[in-house]
Amino acid sequence: MKILCEVQVVNRTTQAKRTPRPVKSTLAIGYKQSARDANGNTKKELEMVLFSGQNKTGSRYKVRDNIHAVHTKFVLDGKATIGFLQPPENLLIKCDPIQLKGFLQTLKLGMEGKEAINLRLNIAAATAIPQKAQPQVRMVVSKRSEYPIKGFPRTLKSLTINNSQLVKLSFEVCTLRNLTKLDVSGNKLTKIPPELGGLALTSLHLGSNCLGELNDWCWLRGTRLSQSLGELDLSSNGLTQFPAPLVKLERLVSLNLNHNLLIRLPFAIRRLQALRKLHVCSNKLESLPAAIGDLHIDLLDVWGNCFKAFNADAAQQLNRQSVVANTPPPLWLKAARAVANYKLPLPAGSVPAVLIELICEAPKCPCGQLCYALSKEDLLQRVVQPKFTNIKNLTYSREHQIYADVVICGPGCSATVQLKALFSLMFT
Repeated sequence: MKILCEVQVVNRTTQAKRTPRPVKSTLAIGYKQSARDANGNTKKELEMVLFSGQNKTGSRYKVRDNIHAVHTKFVLDGKATIGFLQPPENLLIKCDPIQLKGFLQTLKLGMEGKEAINLRLNIAAATAIPQKAQPQVRMVVSKRSEYPIKGFPRTLKSLTINNSQLVKLSFEVCTLRNLTKLDVSGNKLTKIPPELGGLALTSLHLGSNCLGELNDWCWLRGTRLSQSLGELDLSSNGLTQFPAPLVKLERLVSLNLNHNLLIRLPFAIRRLQALRKLHVCSNKLESLPAAIGDLHIDLLDVWGNCFKAFNADAAQQLNRQSVVANTPPPLWLKAARAVANYKLPLPAGSVPAVLIELICEAPKCPCGQLCYALSKEDLLQRVVQPKFTNIKNLTYSREHQIYADVVICGPGCSATVQLKALFSLMFT
């Protein structure tokens, strides 16, 4: 077996680095056929050979009874160390994690004296892997006939499959553990498998598909994906509702929802504190949530929406707040407000998951108090003008005035009093 990697050689006795820095190398392992003994039998001896640009003939290391230590703590990061007794050298290896795990498994089988397909290499005739044969990390499929019949290389980091009439994303794509960029726009996908949530993607393009038909977004809840995704394109998918799990992608920097059928954005969007680009042009938005002001966005594009006029009925409704609105809030809401106001830590397991969701995603009253729409009267649509203080660039249709929705604590809070005063001026 041979792998391409970067290797730094360190002598344990002198602590001298034979290679001052990691160099591109080929690491090979296999059996060396020794001469026949008196009985005509040959003895196989397991060897490892290190080829590099400076040492084209290779440095040979005996394996059996010659391994000092094998350190695999960081093998998932593509790093491992193999130490030999003679010579007293450590090989600090950096490689593709999948290839490295396969190589270490082959080494283990060889040390145990077991046969393996990867050990059939004639190590005496082994040569370095040509640089042009380096693992493929990028693939583009622009039409259906280019779809690989034998599967995708396991080393891919970027995969693009456009305009190929795909109706289903294969499970094989979801097993490409090195993948960080996936573009499958311009197909006919109606559902994404939940296994995609196990990939540490940084960029995902799903534009011009049919994902709005089934509204199955469980793949967005994947732990690795939710912690890594920085760019997401869901444009032209016929979305009628904002996918709820999107607000949990707290590292999301760019979100494209252009050319869909969205009527509203959720108040929970305030959770996307890393968001810098939000594209929601050519939808059916009637208003924006007041929580949009909590975000620090470089570009907000809301061009071509159906923003409606000021809601006079909601304003009058505020003035008609009944005594019922003075009912004390439920205990769970009081607990959530206390945790939010005092900025208490939320370690996993110490606070109920439902309470954490409420604190992170519930709207806030203009007075800053954590709120929740206990009834439809608490949600006032299109009653304030957003200030867009934290928005650097705003793109919108000039003929439409944008109004925002708010959720209020009740008639007793300072913000409610201010709103009432404002509305009284507007209607006198």
